[in-house]
Amino acid sequence: MVTEESIRSAFAEKFGAPPVVVVRAPGRVNLIGEHTDYCGLPVLPIAIDRATFVAASSTTDGIVRAVSTAFKSPAELSRRALPHQSEPWHEYLAGALRELSEVNPGQGANVYISGDLPTTGGLSSSSAFTVGVLAALSTAWGSVWEPGALALTAAAAERRVGVETGGMDQMIIAHGRAGTALRIDFLPESIRQVPLPEGLRFVVAYSGEEAPKGGAMRDAYNERVVGTRIAALMLADKLGVELEGVPLLGNVAAIDAVDVLVGELPVKMAPRAAANTVEADVVRIVQFATSHFDSAQKVPVRRLAEHVLAEAERVDAAEQALLVGDLPAFGELLNESHDSLRNNYQCSTPALDKVAAAMRKAGAFGARLTGAGFGGYAVAACPPESTDAVIAAAIAATGGPAFEVVASDGLTAL
Repeated sequence: MVTEESIRSAFAEKFGAPPVVVVRAPGRVNLIGEHTDYCGLPVLPIAIDRATFVAASSTTDGIVRAVSTAFKSPAELSRRALPHQSEPWHEYLAGALRELSEVNPGQGANVYISGDLPTTGGLSSSSAFTVGVLAALSTAWGSVWEPGALALTAAAAERRVGVETGGMDQMIIAHGRAGTALRIDFLPESIRQVPLPEGLRFVVAYSGEEAPKGGAMRDAYNERVVGTRIAALMLADKLGVELEGVPLLGNVAAIDAVDVLVGELPVKMAPRAAANTVEADVVRIVQFATSHFDSAQKVPVRRLAEHVLAEAERVDAAEQALLVGDLPAFGELLNESHDSLRNNYQCSTPALDKVAAAMRKAGAFGARLTGAGFGGYAVAACPPESTDAVIAAAIAATGGPAFEVVASDGLTAL
């Protein structure tokens, strides 16, 4: 079991002295609201009781030396030069360091990272790592961090790695509270705690398929981001609405006619063709933080918009179901979300479908993939008396692991 004491002891053994700071950055389970955050629409996640711990002390040589029990190769990065790193976790560390370039720039650090949060995708291990590293290094270098600002900084750091994150993961990790879900809105940005009712338990189950944020999965994720941007731009044009900056479905979702007009969107379209159709700059569609999407590549449009707009409505309905304790209705919303992610967003997999179905059959109120999909984890909402059966069914379906998670506090300095 990973504890503050074990982290401090391991750090001292590795670096010869105790750390000056240890932080706990939890993982997250998104209950509902998948692929809506980067569209400016709401989400409803929880922080969980599995976490990444980061211990750090400052040095005077400008070198950040880091080891992680989750990965074999240690990192040694100079803050004066941060080229692209070949090891993915080194690149996430470099992204965090780039965001901290003005914080005591002459200082280096020793960093030790461990925890019990799986790194196979779906429970936000990358964001927990980034938020935890930023908080630990900021403290070691004498800077005070505030949760909201830290979440924004962490999202910017991950975009440097090429993941066009919408900010949900970083927000729940920074602001989570035990016993509650967090309703996060983005246009405008706001958060509110949603108490979880008695008689509700959550089980997460691994599909057996990793869902790393790089390579083919990153490309598939970014393709969907682009498709939703095209949809937003074309709907705004039909409605006579002027959109500034990056076009987001959240800018048009509340307009009554959208539900009708979404059915008139093209099945597929290339960003360049969309920009020409509405006389807009294609850069607004294809520009990411560190790259451009191929403006000639056709991407799905209509079905992505259908999912995102309906999913935002499911977030509203799920929040109300939790507030009144209607757990069967909450579970059915999870099932509807999974069906849409499979059929419209096409980011589920046969293994995720299988494990979600097994958990429903074993007594869950409902189950769905959680996270971006393409592998990783599913979450089930369960009555207490069915939790063990749901875990056993999930393990039988895909080999596990599967375990109960509890809504926990967010980022904590220990």
